[in-house]
Amino acid sequence: MAGRVAVIGAGTFGTTMAWMLQQNGLDVSLWCYEDSAAQQAARTGHNPLHMSELDISGAVVSSSMEEVLAGASSAIVATPSFAVASVANQIAAHIADGAPVMLLSKGLTSEGGYLYEAVGNELGDVDRVAVLSGPNHAEELACGQFSGAVVASTSTGTASFFQRLVSGSFFRLYTSEDPKGTSICGAAKNVVAIACGMARGLELGSNTQSLLMTRGLAEISRLVVASGGDQRTCMGLAGVGDLDVTCHSVHSRNGMYGETFARTGISVADYERERRAVVEGAHAIEPLLARAKQLDVEMPLVRTVGELIHGAYDIDRAVDLLTGRRLKAEFG
Repeated sequence: MAGRVAVIGAGTFGTTMAWMLQQNGLDVSLWCYEDSAAQQAARTGHNPLHMSELDISGAVVSSSMEEVLAGASSAIVATPSFAVASVANQIAAHIADGAPVMLLSKGLTSEGGYLYEAVGNELGDVDRVAVLSGPNHAEELACGQFSGAVVASTSTGTASFFQRLVSGSFFRLYTSEDPKGTSICGAAKNVVAIACGMARGLELGSNTQSLLMTRGLAEISRLVVASGGDQRTCMGLAGVGDLDVTCHSVHSRNGMYGETFARTGISVADYERERRAVVEGAHAIEPLLARAKQLDVEMPLVRTVGELIHGAYDIDRAVDLLTGRRLKAEFG
């Protein structure tokens, strides 16, 4: 059904995806940013930096984009969202003509545009690009625990291709024609997860976290609809499904950062350096607010989280700002 699949990015999800594709009997290559890690993974069959327990023996592992994409009939991008634009040009230079590309790094560009469109522009055809999103922490997928996700594209053919390629015995994919809504949900849920983490760090209870998650979903829904996305996406795996697991899971990096920030005030840069992990929600705030401003959409929770982590005011002031907003109807 498919030739070699190139996975671009050897972080937690990229390494797990490479392993999952091998479980499906596929030939896989894996691009690793750090050359020393790539060489060790190629030699030992284990990524020394992420998910080292997974055996990816047989995969071509390299820090050379040209080598990883040579002979690949499709590619899956698993870099942090802020790095997608920089690797898209390299992918376009080496990938086979017409080969489809799927993004695990869903979200927005720094200007508030869509990553899938930016990649599509580099490839010369946005219909070649799909976005995957859903409640699927790599730590659980690596144990073979059953999960599901949505693969969305402007092309039903591209979405169906990756649905068949990636679905396996414990991973079920559904198709969607709403990459806009899927992208916005994928970016914004990480910000809401930071807020829920902050609540836990302050030792606030389930009531508070449920309030934050629900009102966060309202903000996401407003932006999805204003952007021309499908509101139903917000109720599906890419919306409520991913939002719930990201806000509550012990594997949520965004939630863990929120907890740590509430207790210590640590900066995003220091946290990422210490943990060797990307806080995707922190990088999504400005693009989301840029898009919200363009469309005149209110996102008070997203804005408040951003101002908090950038030191505009302290948590007590943030709580006052959110609870002091005017009373209004829930819908309408």
